[in-house]
Amino acid sequence: MKSIIKYTGLLLIFAFTFIACDSNPSLQKYYVDSKENNEFISIDLPANILELKNDEVSEDIKTTLETIKKVNFLALQLNETNKDLYVSEKAKVNAILKNPKYKQLMRMNMGKGSVSVNYLGEENAIDEIVIFGSDNNKGFAVVRVIGENMNPNDIMKMANDIKLDGDSDQLKQLGGLFSSLK
Repeated sequence: MKSIIKYTGLLLIFAFTFIACDSNPSLQKYYVDSKENNEFISIDLPANILELKNDEVSEDIKTTLETIKKVNFLALQLNETNKDLYVSEKAKVNAILKNPKYKQLMRMNMGKGSVSVNYLGEENAIDEIVIFGSDNNKGFAVVRVIGENMNPNDIMKMANDIKLDGDSDQLKQLGGLFSSLK
């Protein structure tokens, strides 16, 4: 009898361990793996790089800003030598975003390019917003806004009252990146 209980217990532990290991690729893992590839441009921006343009804003907007923890930016600039990489990496990101845990807020198709906005969490308590834009002539970019209990309506209201800290090294890197993409 004790051996049956022991085997049943081991079987349950094994089953829970197997179920707990999610074999689906995550955007976090993709981001970390891609940062190691020299073809990608990646920038991590802490939340303190975001400042309000005006100190006289509502407490709601200040509270909304506090829900943002960091912003990750990952881009693959398309050139003559990495077209196959572009196609395969774009397919990987699309496959990750098709996972049901990512809920789509918006999608726009614009000829050779597209933009999608997805999120993780609940509709009024978002933990991550993912903006994925691609252009078959320029490349693609993934922007992850990571926070805690973010509200999309509040973030849209706040967007007009935010500026980036112009003296930060991260912002200078980002500015250099965008000028090289033109």
